[in-house]
Amino acid sequence: MKFINEIIEIFKNLSLENIVDIGIGLAIIVIFKIFSSLLAYTIVKMFKFKVKDKKKIKENGFYKPLKIFFVLLGVYIGTIALKLPEDIFSAITKIFKICIIILTATGFANLFNSNSETFVKVREKLHMDGTDTTINFFSKIVKALIYIVAAFIVIAELGYDLSGLVTGLGISSVVIALAAQDVAKSFLAGLSIISDRPFDIGDYIEVGTYTGTVEDITFRTTRIRDVNNQIIVLPNSFLTTTSIINGTKREKRRYNLLLTLELNTPLEKVSDLTESIKLALNTNQNIIKENIRVFFDTISTDGIDISVSFYTDIIDYEEFLKFKEEMNYALLKMINQAHIELAYPSQSIYLKKE
Repeated sequence: MKFINEIIEIFKNLSLENIVDIGIGLAIIVIFKIFSSLLAYTIVKMFKFKVKDKKKIKENGFYKPLKIFFVLLGVYIGTIALKLPEDIFSAITKIFKICIIILTATGFANLFNSNSETFVKVREKLHMDGTDTTINFFSKIVKALIYIVAAFIVIAELGYDLSGLVTGLGISSVVIALAAQDVAKSFLAGLSIISDRPFDIGDYIEVGTYTGTVEDITFRTTRIRDVNNQIIVLPNSFLTTTSIINGTKREKRRYNLLLTLELNTPLEKVSDLTESIKLALNTNQNIIKENIRVFFDTISTDGIDISVSFYTDIIDYEEFLKFKEEMNYALLKMINQAHIELAYPSQSIYLKKE
């Protein structure tokens, strides 16, 4: 409240000199704002002098933090021109320092984005081989550590005693451990998922009653998008204690069909049809030849059942549906060309005559 009252008093007692100081301060802020992009670009360029592409320089992790820094620097220098009271200027200085800490942490964190050029080079030098899921998880851990260190520096800058804070945490460690038990379980479960790799980002999985495509794996949770385009957030601890069906990891898909022909279909036509279907399946390049099964299966109350089953190397679900449709059309065409009728479900009704 005292801080606000002092600012109000300053505006009440403005003189010509104060107005000039405000004008100078605003001018400094505007100048830094105008040249912030150029200054940030120049500094990044100094460390990336071999890079000629301007877009790549602007995509550097430190470009945006530097741009914001120069705007804040302009504001800070502009406040110096205002000749504010010592306590107000001291508070502004502390805020400025905290902003620098946060921006520095953001810059380093940006360098460890999974798709950043710097992180790719680090992976190559450290010979880090792995899937996108593993790399993303490692990236998040490094970024979290950077922000944790930054948070401790900010706490120290605010004047809090870190040793006292650590001591306090030690005293209440039991309470914290109980409160963070689920978080710890999910975090360890996340590490288990990354190491065991039951699924990766982009895989289509089924977990209990939930099905969908994996979109992200974090420290605590895994996010999947279901067929209704809804995001389902599942704790990692739940995933490690539940059976997971990974549809994407399959090496082949199975096609099953039961053709029921009319009971009065001549046996010669039945035999010719089964042979024709076998020949057609054997000439299809998307069908695995060793698993083709076409048999006169059973004689049911509805008609003669011919069983058709095989495996295809088409894994993608959308492509499999299209392939399945093509096969259904082809089989119907063969049945029509053989002048064979498919049977309809029949039911016998007996009427009692009185």
